[in-house]
Parts: sequence; structure tokens; C-alpha cells
Amino acid sequence: MDKTIKIIRCVVVSNLIILGLAACSTSPAPWTQENDSPWGAKRAAESESIPSDESVTAAVVDEPVMLDEPAAMVEPEPEPISMYEPAAVMAPVVVAEEPLTAEEQVMAMPESNYAIQVYASKTTDSVEKFKADKDLNDLMTVKTDRSGSIVYVLIDVHPDKATATAAATDLEIKTGSKPWVRSIGGLQKIIAQ
Repeated sequence: MDKTIKIIRCVVVSNLIILGLAACSTSPAPWTQENDSPWGAKRAAESESIPSDESVTAAVVDEPVMLDEPAAMVEPEPEPISMYEPAAVMAPVVVAEEPLTAEEQVMAMPESNYAIQVYASKTTDSVEKFKADKDLNDLMTVKTDRSGSIVYVLIDVHPDKATATAAATDLEIKTGSKPWVRSIGGLQKIIAQ
């Protein structure tokens, strides 16, 4: 977006400069004068020096021509980029980014969000089994560090405490255990990096 704006600015400024210079001239612009081209004399001289078709045909018929070895194929040079064609300059660049880990996602969230901690275990296998048994596949597993011990926590994230508390009641019915509603800021402090 910034590049497009810069290109547009450059085009506008250059056009204003050209218009300003043209307006300051005391004589009319050369392209407005009929038959006053500086190239007219050169074109006339070239047309006189070119042999007619009849003389070329006669030369071709009378004299055999020996052909040299074919020239090597040369790659054409790329066309220069014009500042008047921003679409050519502004080709989108797609960068394949790796998806964020659950820990990175939580660290990127505002501290004012709330998490419902549903389950915690020292192994990811235990957390994954709990998720599968209780049909909680849409919840996130986060690696935390509690006093030097790695603990994997199953969480559900909400934008505020009221929605988190309401969702915690539903999760308690679904899992049979009381989940813990906590701020994302508190969870961010114990995430193992």
C-alpha cells in the first residue's frame, strides 16, 4: 500500500513539473508546430539513400549469397519497469509463514482476555486422550512451566470474564470437573518458551 502511494506521488509530482516547465516556455511546444520536426531532414535523407525494390531484386537474382552459420539464440532482455505502470511494480509477494504455535498464539493475545483451564497434565498424550474422550478438539493445548516442571494445559479462550464464566459452566457439565477461569495475562507469565 505504501509503495503504491509513493508511486502515485512520484507520477503526480513529475507531471506537475512537466506542466510547469511547459507553461514557462515563451515559444510554442515543438510538437504543436506543423512540418517543423528536427527529424524531417534526417528522414528525407534516409529515404533517398535506401535502394528501390527493383535494384534490390536484381541484386538478389544476379548474385548468389553465402549464408553464415546461424547465430546463437540470445535471451531477450527483460522490459524495463515503468513508473507509470504500478501494477507491474506492485506484484504481490507471498511469503509462506509457519502457523503460530499455541504458546505463540496465547502470547499474542491481549492480557484482558480470559482462559478457561479445563485440564492439566505432565504429558501431551494424557491431554490429547482427555480431549478425544470428552470431544474437546476445538480447545488449545499450551505448554507451561510451573516451578521448573513442564505442565500441558488444555484451555478455551474468551474475550472477557463474563463469557468465560458462562462457557466454564458448560464445560463443567461436559467434562464432569470444575474448570478454572483465569486471565490470559496470568497464563502468559507461566508459558514455557
